[in-house]
Amino acid sequence: MPTPQSAICAPTGRFGLFLTLRLRQGGGRTVRQAAAALPALTAELARNLGVPSLTSAIGIGAQAWPQIFVGPPPAGLAPFPALAEGTRQAPATPGDILVHIHSDQHDANFLLARQVMAALADSVERVDETHGFRYREGRDLTGFMDGTENPQGEARAVVALVAPEADLRLAGGSYLSVQRYVHDLARWETLSPHQQEETIGRTRDTDEELADDLKPASAHIARVVIEEDGEELEILRHSMPYGSTAECGLYFVAYCNNPHTFRKMLTRMIQADDAGPADRLLDFTRAVSGVSVFVPSVEMLERSGS
Repeated sequence: MPTPQSAICAPTGRFGLFLTLRLRQGGGRTVRQAAAALPALTAELARNLGVPSLTSAIGIGAQAWPQIFVGPPPAGLAPFPALAEGTRQAPATPGDILVHIHSDQHDANFLLARQVMAALADSVERVDETHGFRYREGRDLTGFMDGTENPQGEARAVVALVAPEADLRLAGGSYLSVQRYVHDLARWETLSPHQQEETIGRTRDTDEELADDLKPASAHIARVVIEEDGEELEILRHSMPYGSTAECGLYFVAYCNNPHTFRKMLTRMIQADDAGPADRLLDFTRAVSGVSVFVPSVEMLERSGS
């Protein structure tokens, strides 16, 4: 198996940094070289700072792919699938390049991000920069545990990475989709603890899934837990809370060995179907961004940069 970029399968650090960038005309060569150098740059800075948890990944979107890589884009790579139904929406927003950095030290993330942006120079335009943090040992700002169903151990690679038998050229890479959600915490906090648990589908204190007869069909868990052929569809999440007292929410990060799993989950959140109504959680949070990219293996980056 080719080597995946370090941010993908590593445990999520206590701090995250997310850069969304647009490719400027003629910037493909610079991006290609900076991307190829990123794994070694990250490892070197981690050693120099004494922060072994420092990891990174860089992904490229469908429109920018031909300007950066030789050869056809990944078959499943497409712009973010914008969806809307009533007041619920999942917008697609500009973004050709995504940089994901995480570690247990915010300053290490910041230093690496500065070096990345210096290497990219004038080849890109910054669209968004979000700094995330771990909240109360892994909870969302709503107070509920986040990512309970995340795969662990060797299963992380199985879920997140393209396998050689699926596509040898793309092996070790991953399809990445991100969204920035803005929470309406004032409205959320008007709910009783029981109403909050019905909205999520889990208990707040013990993180236990509600029994089927107590869990509404509109609960978040009921909508995003999907089974096909007896197997539960999975993604590898690196989502993190972010924000200030003025605006805050969740930066949602989903790695997967194919793009279809995330799209099915997103559709079930936004749109009602035979299984039930749309996700009740979206009455208290709204997506304001959506970008999809492919994160190549280290070897694929190195080949492209040579």
